[in-house]
Parts: sequence; C-alpha cells; structure tokens
Amino acid sequence: MANMMDYLEWRGDLTFEASPFCEVDNLIFSMLAFVDFTGIVSDDPMDGPVRLSNCGEKFFTMYPDGRDYGVIVPQKINDLLLKTAASARFGEVYVTGYRDEVDEAAGKQFAAVTFILPDNSLFIAFRGTDDTLVGWREDFQLSFTAPVPSQESAVKYVQEISRLYRGKIRLGGHSKGGNLAVFAAAFSSPSVKERIITAYSNDGPGFNEEIVSREEYISMEKRIVTFVPQSSIVGMLLAINGSYRVVKSTSPMLLQHDPGSWQVLGPRFETMRGLSEEGERNSRRIRKWLKSMSHEDRRVFTDTLFHVLEATGAETLRDLTDDTFKSISAMIRTIRDLEPEQKSEMLRFIRLLFQNGTGKNTESKSAGKDIE
Repeated sequence: MANMMDYLEWRGDLTFEASPFCEVDNLIFSMLAFVDFTGIVSDDPMDGPVRLSNCGEKFFTMYPDGRDYGVIVPQKINDLLLKTAASARFGEVYVTGYRDEVDEAAGKQFAAVTFILPDNSLFIAFRGTDDTLVGWREDFQLSFTAPVPSQESAVKYVQEISRLYRGKIRLGGHSKGGNLAVFAAAFSSPSVKERIITAYSNDGPGFNEEIVSREEYISMEKRIVTFVPQSSIVGMLLAINGSYRVVKSTSPMLLQHDPGSWQVLGPRFETMRGLSEEGERNSRRIRKWLKSMSHEDRRVFTDTLFHVLEATGAETLRDLTDDTFKSISAMIRTIRDLEPEQKSEMLRFIRLLFQNGTGKNTESKSAGKDIE
C-alpha cells in the first residue's frame, strides 16, 4: 500500500521537466495549502515569490518540531512540507501570494497560496476547512447560500494572481478547498477561464442546484476533475462537480477524508469503478436527508447547530476537545432547550454522521439518550 508520501520517495527526484505534472502532484499542492506560511511568504504577490526549498528552511527554523494545526488538519502536513522542500521535483517551485483570513463577523475562513512551476504555469491552491468553528459554519452554509464569503474571495484571488502571472493555470484544493477551486474556475472572467487547464476537487463538497445550472459552471464542467475516496461522505454532499473518480483508501468511512490514506501507484491514484457499498449507502442516506430540507430548513438547522457548539465557549474544534466533559455538558444543556422538532433533527444529524463511520456508534446513541 502506498500514498502521496511514498510518491515523494519514488518520484521526488524527478523534475517536472523529466516527468510532467500529474494528478498526485495536484493533491500534494492542495495539501501544502494547509501550511502556515505566515512570515515566510508575503500576502502581496508583488513582494516576489520564494522557493519552496527556502520556505521549508524558514518554516523549520521558526517551528523546529512543526506546527500544531488542530484536530482536523493532518499533522503529516509538516512532513509533507519537509519532503517536498527537500525534493528536486518540488524544491525549485516558487511560492507566492499567501493569504490566511478568518473573519468571524463576515463568517469567512479563507486561505490560498500560489505555486509557480518551472514552465511558468501556476497551481493556485485553496485551503480546506481548518480547526475554526467559523470555517465549519461556512461549510454548512454551502448547502443554502451561494456564494459564501470564501467563494467570493477565491474568485478575487484568482483574478489578482492572473493579472500578475501570465502562465497557464491549474486550481485545486482538498475538502472545502476543492469547492473553492471549482467555484473560482467557473466564475472567473472569460480571459482567465481561457488559461485554466484543470480545476481539481479532492473530496470537496459540491454545490447547490442554483450553481450547477449556471452557464458559467456548465462552461467549465469538462475541465473539472473530482476525486473522492471509496466511502466518501464530504465529497458526495450536494451536487457533485461533474463526473468523479473513486480512489482506493485504507481508512474507514469518515477517516477516508484524510488523503494520506489514498492509494497511489506511480503518477496516478489507484481507482475503483464506483463507491463501495458502504459509501453508496451513506451517500444516499445523507442526500435523502438534505433533499428533505428546504434552504430555509438548512439555514435554521445550521444556526441551531452552531448555537449548540458556540454555547461551549469554543472557537475551534481543539477547544471543544480540550475539555470534552465541559463541552458535552454545555451542548446537552443547550439541546435540551430546543424545540422538540429541532432537538430531533440535531440528534438525527449526529447519529447520521457517526453511524457506521467511526466505531463509536454505541457512544453516540447513549449520548442521544442522555439528551433526550
């Protein structure tokens, strides 16, 4: 079994001139968007790009043991930077235009970075959801609002970068970052869209019906490439980004969202003809649940869910897990105060999310009984 880290061992010594850009490179660049380049790469692209090899040196001078990115972002991101920065393939790539914006008032969590390849083509990478509750709320808003603030920022970012650099463009991201990459590709100006080779979504949520029916989206659909793991949940939410390819994963259910489990063979992912039976079953269940809710229902549910989470005083998922007993107690108290129908929907969602997925089925049921 091999993954993207093994790919770096096998092919890290091959430059892009020796071996052309491939789908696994997309995933690596997309995951590098999770790196905190603050103090290393300027947010102003006019300040000049920095070699990735130099980024690695500066990063590990600042953080000898790597950065702690919370409970959602894989800690292997530190190792990914270390290996890519030291490789012949990625070390000479330049990095520019690092943005990292969290705006609670606007409900926005947005981060992006641009990689300049040796042939002067660009890979614009968008960060997926981080540890902030602001970011998670925005994810839920995708089901009933278009555009959300980070989608608007993604389009502006691509327009800005494209004015400064003239090469062909690839866009990509993991999780919400994949959604942003596709949205930015679809809704950029016609002159920018002409330069776009591919927009990659790596297990990113899709879009509501309003977006996928727009001419801007339809015109880009053939250049959208979507990868989902075999039991994908996140990537199968809402309308899928055109056709999709199913990647083999070594992890169970929800944990397959971590692309460190995705299987690689040479320059390609190991793929399957379709989702696993478990993946199909859970995809149908979640889609049915979403379809049963109007946009207003989804908005109310989102507001209620985050009212419950914010009652703990937490700003990040790490805050929630640092004192689990306190967090659960606060959530139980808040859920008990909800109207019966809202309480039922909240418990239904929690059970749906964990059922057959994390090995904690019994725990989630018992928690529900405590709340009821």
